[in-house]
Amino acid sequence: MHRTHHDTALLHAQSDEEVRRCWPVMRILRPSLGDADAFVAACRRMQPEGYRLLAARDEGLVMAVAGYRIQENLLFGRFLYVDDLVTLDTARGQRWGARMLGALKTMASAEHCRRLVLDTGLANVLAQRFYFREGLLPLALRFTTAEEK
Repeated sequence: MHRTHHDTALLHAQSDEEVRRCWPVMRILRPSLGDADAFVAACRRMQPEGYRLLAARDEGLVMAVAGYRIQENLLFGRFLYVDDLVTLDTARGQRWGARMLGALKTMASAEHCRRLVLDTGLANVLAQRFYFREGLLPLALRFTTAEEK
């Protein structure tokens, strides 16, 4: 894993094995992926679109994970989009999510992004409270088609 600029515990997962070590945390947020192999395959498919996986580690154990990418559109201009942000259940309250968001904001600035953007479910009240505490504001309501079976 390659170190980020500001926090030696925050590392980008790049090899398949490094990505696989992130699965126990990511499956909390994305259980529909099934297993670690499906997770690694999905990450590899998204890489050409700029998807990167940042892992917060403590003594070798992955405590939190953030999947993100740099994007641009007419609404936001250049922005850092956070696809996934999740902390190990047993590590909640230890500020890993705040550290991850801080690192993502720093990366967004370094990449000349105008803002950081993420989505969360309407029913995910705990995440919404966390994002408010971290200075993020709700600016939109996302609409989507129903999932096809």
